[in-house]
Amino acid sequence: MLGAGGIKGWAHIGVLKVLHEAGVQVNHIVGASAGALIGPLYAARRDAAEAERIAMSFTPADFLEWHLNGLCLSPQGGRMGRRLWQAYGRLDFRELDVSFASVALDVATGRPVVLRAGSVGPAVEASIRPPIISRPVRIDGRALVDGGLQNAVPVSLARQLGAAAVVSVNVGELLVLPRPLRPLSARLSAACRGRSAAADIRGQVAFLAGLLSRGSRTHERADIEIRPDMRGISSMWPWHIRRAEARGRAAARRALPAIQRLLAARAV
Repeated sequence: MLGAGGIKGWAHIGVLKVLHEAGVQVNHIVGASAGALIGPLYAARRDAAEAERIAMSFTPADFLEWHLNGLCLSPQGGRMGRRLWQAYGRLDFRELDVSFASVALDVATGRPVVLRAGSVGPAVEASIRPPIISRPVRIDGRALVDGGLQNAVPVSLARQLGAAAVVSVNVGELLVLPRPLRPLSARLSAACRGRSAAADIRGQVAFLAGLLSRGSRTHERADIEIRPDMRGISSMWPWHIRRAEARGRAAARRALPAIQRLLAARAV
């Protein structure tokens, strides 16, 4: 389970590289937000070196161009969007070497949506699309946005998909509104929802305010959680991708003995 975190999500590359080199069989990848962006780089061909080569090739200028192009995975998405489209965005989920699922949120209901059929590109776009500043991605009639807003590491969804042992990579924390402000956020949500369409600006404000009004909640924990040290790394600063990747490698190496013991015990 690869969690949300923006640029911090490049730590996932380091984790996947360590697991691959140690011979750990990754059978399923579930990604939310940054995890959904990075996960298919490995899932496409089960090739950690190629995933690393692509992920680490992007420059700050590439990130800026990609954001100006709406975070689209397509030949028209700038160098970064085009490279990700070539790597996995053009593929169908059935063509991936590793089972993969992307998690997004339905703006109309606030509920998570697991995407694991059809084209990979739109499913990843939905999981990384920030509300309000970008238009939601429409899939099967639903307006979908960033899958990491409600739960940065939705472990329960990985279990629902049949994972016997879940290893999560947690690189980010959710924004939690101070308790005194939550009733105000709830009222804002109710006021904006009204007759607004879920996908328009008012509808997205209602959705986001509703999420913030709920505060933090207890979520299911993975069998093993890898939590890289993200101090000094900004989720919005593309110059930090190499530092994030290195922190992911270090955290995965520390967790590797526990992962190997867990897998050995499950194999008995």
